[in-house]
Formats: sequence, structure tokens, C-alpha cells
Amino acid sequence: MDISLPHNMENILKAKIAEGIFSTMDEAITFAVQFTFSDNKNLEERIAALNTEIEKGLEDYASGNYQDGQTAFKKLIQKYE
Repeated sequence: MDISLPHNMENILKAKIAEGIFSTMDEAITFAVQFTFSDNKNLEERIAALNTEIEKGLEDYASGNYQDGQTAFKKLIQKYE
């Protein structure tokens, strides 16, 4: 089977082969197709969990339960010195 890819995608795959992530173009394309059609349930669960944490953070911010970055950084330095 012959496959035509847009040049930018082909260049990305060639770069991954050069980095040693894949050994051949066939291996890279096979991985991409398997990933595309794999069960994304775990990914969907992770996204839902992240969205929940973002909502908690926004609620904390709206209620004034937060600290600025400098204060948080100073506390981290004190904790780990």
C-alpha cells in the first residue's frame, strides 16, 4: 500500500526516526494508526479529572482562597531548604 502524507507530517516522522524513536517510516506510521484507533477511555478519564481540578481551582480563586506566585515560591524554598 502506498501512502501520501503532507510534507509537514512526513518531516515530523522523519525527525522522530532520526531521534531514534522509530527505526523505519513503516514503524512510525503503524504506531500512529494504532494510537489513533486505540481505546481513548483512559485519556477521556484523565481529561475529565483535569477539568475537575481546574474547576476546583477556579472556585478557590473566586472565593479568595489563593496566594500569589511569589508567596508560594517563598514557602517552597523555606520548606525544602
